Amino acid sequence: MTLPLIVESVWPVAFFAAVPLLFWMGHKSRTRLGRRHLLVATILRSLAIVSLALALMRPQWNGQSGDVSVIYALDVSRSVSSSFIDAAIKWIDQADQEGRPAHARYLAFADHAILLQKPSDIRNLAVTEAGTRGASADAGVIDQTATNLERALDTALMGLDPDRAKRIVLLTDGNQTAGDVWRVLPRLTRANVRVYPIPAKAREDNDAWIAGIEAPAETHSGEPVTVTVRVVSVIETPAQVSLKSANAVLGKRKVQLKAGLNRVDFEAKLARAGAMTLTAEVVAKGDSVSENNRMQQSIWVNARPRILYIEGGEAASARYLADALAGQGIDTRVIAPAALPASAAELAAYDAVILSDTPAKDLTPDGMQAIESYVRDLGGGLLFASGENVYGEQGYSDTAVEKVLPVQFRAQEKRKDLALVIALDRSYSMKGRKMEMAKEATRAALDLLEEQHRFGVVAFDSQTYIAVPMQYVRSKRKAEDQISRIQASGQTNIYPALGIVYRLLQKTDSKAKHVILLSDGDTRPADFETLVKRMSAEKIVVSTVAVGADADRALMSDIAKWGKGRAYVAENAESIPQIFIEETERAVRSNLLEESFRPVVRHSSVAFRGIEMDRLPELRGFVSSKARDHAEVLLTSPSGAPLLVRWQYGLGKTVVFTSDVKNRWAANWLDWPRFGKFWAQQARDVMRRDSGEALDFRVVREGGEALIRLSVLTPDGNFRNGLAPQVKVSRPDGSTSIFGLRQSGAGAYQARMPFDRSVLAERFELVDSPGLPRQGPLRIGARVLHQDYPDEYRALPPNVELLNALARATGGKVAPSVAEIFARQGDDSRTSESLWPWFALLALIFYLLDIAVRRSPLAWRWLEA
Repeated sequence: MTLPLIVESVWPVAFFAAVPLLFWMGHKSRTRLGRRHLLVATILRSLAIVSLALALMRPQWNGQSGDVSVIYALDVSRSVSSSFIDAAIKWIDQADQEGRPAHARYLAFADHAILLQKPSDIRNLAVTEAGTRGASADAGVIDQTATNLERALDTALMGLDPDRAKRIVLLTDGNQTAGDVWRVLPRLTRANVRVYPIPAKAREDNDAWIAGIEAPAETHSGEPVTVTVRVVSVIETPAQVSLKSANAVLGKRKVQLKAGLNRVDFEAKLARAGAMTLTAEVVAKGDSVSENNRMQQSIWVNARPRILYIEGGEAASARYLADALAGQGIDTRVIAPAALPASAAELAAYDAVILSDTPAKDLTPDGMQAIESYVRDLGGGLLFASGENVYGEQGYSDTAVEKVLPVQFRAQEKRKDLALVIALDRSYSMKGRKMEMAKEATRAALDLLEEQHRFGVVAFDSQTYIAVPMQYVRSKRKAEDQISRIQASGQTNIYPALGIVYRLLQKTDSKAKHVILLSDGDTRPADFETLVKRMSAEKIVVSTVAVGADADRALMSDIAKWGKGRAYVAENAESIPQIFIEETERAVRSNLLEESFRPVVRHSSVAFRGIEMDRLPELRGFVSSKARDHAEVLLTSPSGAPLLVRWQYGLGKTVVFTSDVKNRWAANWLDWPRFGKFWAQQARDVMRRDSGEALDFRVVREGGEALIRLSVLTPDGNFRNGLAPQVKVSRPDGSTSIFGLRQSGAGAYQARMPFDRSVLAERFELVDSPGLPRQGPLRIGARVLHQDYPDEYRALPPNVELLNALARATGGKVAPSVAEIFARQGDDSRTSESLWPWFALLALIFYLLDIAVRRSPLAWRWLEA
């Protein structure tokens, strides 16, 4: 509880001790004054001393009243409609008449605030839309291109009467574009100021403006990217939106803008590496404000990424994916498995590695270990594409590469519906050791089959006969005897033999039909292509084995190519059995599934952006596998088998595609317009960083300030703290300055600096600082902050959320009535009055009376009677 009377000094109380002393001295005095006369004089002198002591104590009397001091703060910035300003001035006059405040001042504000004596002065205020405010700017002129609520409230606080209840009526849309209103809030609460916001009506123009430009955080030269231009329109209207880079037009689109936010996408390629400025512009029908139709955004374009492509099949088949990636801005180097670097350090020159249809036996243990270390320790990316050469237990099982992959290749049960026919050349060229090895190989293939499989052998020279009729494998001994009776003789004629094989397989209903053709290829000319392609169309796979150094390998390879099989070369007779065993295993295993299907999307991914995933072309086969725990399955077959799977391994990422990326299983994909975009986005999704240490450098404009942010991570993903990064700022006039960033959080650093609105752009570069990774500043590049139109040119609705928060924090109310503004709410004004002059006057009066009592004859007659 506050006492109504307070004193500033206590020491004058000591004078009270003089009162009893005066009475004692009067009692001992030998004066001529009588006892009554002396008593009155002593009392008067004591009262004079007491009054003087009280005056020296400087007492004050505190009281309460309902007096109110009010400041009407009116927002006259560009974003507030002129009709609201006129209505607000009339409302202020009315509020003064109803509320009758003891003290009232009037304030107009935009970029800064001016206190006025009467509401009508607001109409005569000098305003400008110059968009700049330097040291030489006229303080009496308000720039309407900014709204600074902080300066408005700070100025209003200084204009309030400190001895009265304090009110600020804030008439504004609440969309501050400069300063920070929350910085002034502590001063308002300490002074017990209540703020009563009244939301202002937004500008009523039919306006459309560029609200922002969105580009990917990491962009590479030549890379097709999606740039999104955000356009806001007050009404629904047709418009043209364009995107430019320097003088090059990246795209123009005619769109129908809806009322509110519109997102307009552009597919663009940014050819030049380094700092680049994107310019967006909108031209809308009925647009009455042209100042906000253009915006610039600075981005940093990295150099083209590099990928190492290892192709395990035919070298020519690598061109499909390599050419597609090149068209998407990715440099690709194609090598054979034997050329794979044996160390992770050599792989570090590449952003990602593609391993396509590569048998495990073609990679050295050192090469496999290098891939694992590259992904795990260096954060590299691996895109693993399967194919006919990638399968089962004899593949990547228990290798360093398999550890990196998000799937495990495991052989499943054998096929139950396989029909295998071996076409065996028994011409004179096969006589002797070759013929014996061929028959042994045929028996070995038969031994791999089960009873439910079908098997047949067609032997040919100039004539063709069926050595083993097509039938279920029930009695292998009988078939082996029939194979043993095959003898070499005559000339070679392959074409009729393939025709008989074709007819045999046509009569079977097996889903999997396979042919192994063994010959030296020295045959009569014929239209092999038409026949074999017809067989392939009926899903009959034809593989070939060319025997001998003088074999016609080109013909045998073409037959395998037309038949979508594999072409083998047996340099010597001893290698024939192993080839037959390997090819038969391929045909028997069920994890090599060759049938047409359309992939199914299991989970969406940013790597699918801009691609119609519900229209994926059909694939013709894949390798069965099992996804590991914690792996993310993106695409599957209709049966649910994993098709596209990814995961994080160590510091890097790996994606596995269990089909192939060439003209065998993915033949339909090669003609798909999105083939290049699909694989480029998968590759970019797994690419390694240029440095194992992550840097994120951003510069944005917030009102009249540039906000610089930097985040730093260690190679293992932890925050790097305790740094002192520095940023260099360059201006168009050639001047530069360097300032430091302060740590604002875990691994985060930031700084704010005034953005000079008088210049067109400022360039921000991170400079080498202790603790930052080597070449880090050079890698992340520079950022340019452009001077676009002021935020006041956006016809935004009132920021009611901010106004509500401000009212709650100060005890006010949004959109109050006049009675609520001037009501007594416990913060009544306190009146203080100093009492010392009165006590000093009393001391003088009592002193003069004391003299009069002692000297006046009248007093002598009356007191001495």
